[in-house]
Amino acid sequence: MSRARVWAALRVVGYAAVLAFLGWQVWRVRHGMADSLRTVGWGAALTAGVLAAVGGVPGFVGWRVLLAGLGTRLSLRDATRVYFLAGLTRYLPGGVWPTVAHAAMARPLRQPPARLAAAFLASQGLAAVSGVLVGVLALPWLAGQSRWWWLLLPACVAAAAPVLAPGLLGRLLGAAARLLRRGDTGPLLPGRPTLLGATGLMVLGWLISGLHITVLAVALGAAPGPALPLGVGGFALSVVAGLCAVVLPTGLGVREVALALTVATLVGGPDLVTLVALSRVLLTVGDIGSTVIVLALLAVTGRRPGGPPHAATPSRPAPADRLEGVSS
Repeated sequence: MSRARVWAALRVVGYAAVLAFLGWQVWRVRHGMADSLRTVGWGAALTAGVLAAVGGVPGFVGWRVLLAGLGTRLSLRDATRVYFLAGLTRYLPGGVWPTVAHAAMARPLRQPPARLAAAFLASQGLAAVSGVLVGVLALPWLAGQSRWWWLLLPACVAAAAPVLAPGLLGRLLGAAARLLRRGDTGPLLPGRPTLLGATGLMVLGWLISGLHITVLAVALGAAPGPALPLGVGGFALSVVAGLCAVVLPTGLGVREVALALTVATLVGGPDLVTLVALSRVLLTVGDIGSTVIVLALLAVTGRRPGGPPHAATPSRPAPADRLEGVSS
């Protein structure tokens, strides 16, 4: 058996294992989920699930913008395959697997692995930056309960600096790469206009996906006024907290604690547990559903992974005046 077939078989086994793990997660909480759905109502749960799933689309577009800014333009089919299938590996503990998966999936597409890995790392950095910025929406309500929440304000202000100064973002990503032992330097990054455009798309994604918390909170009796900023901003802050917990798959546990702290002013007791647990389940089901759809569409097209030579624009260096290195 050729090496290519061995790697293809290993990828299939890996994807199957992750999907099986996700399915088991949903199955083991099926009874509690049924109670949560009855409490919230099917209409609210379905609306929240759609918002949570759709909120990931701007992030995908933002990643493509970053990748194009680095000199690689993948077809929609190939980009979808890379983004969603490599994204499954974030459910594995360790934090480095999505980066490794993006690099591995670049070779069949005849693209530089380092470039796809760099685009993914940059997208994660901008997702954290934009998430902190969106979290500002929740600060006035959180600070009303405890003045300690105002300590987040300097972090929110500082979060804008990497977008306005790409060299700083590059150095931060370089520090993350050294921490994760994935190299000594960070990736080259597109210029400021590309970074601003990608950040704007990710902010839009946070605003859409965060609304699923608002919908669930209102269904549980929260007032719509504070539920909007606290739901959207609190969700963004909780996911960013989960991103920082790189050793845990998708920030499992950390995200839930952070979300509970931010929305505790809206609902409490069993309703708070219902909201936090149902949010995790809806996000997991959304990941399973979107990945299954991608796999089905790939199977329908009948094309082998990687496609023919025209599946992606041939690799080329990004224009010098649009790149800023780590040392800038």
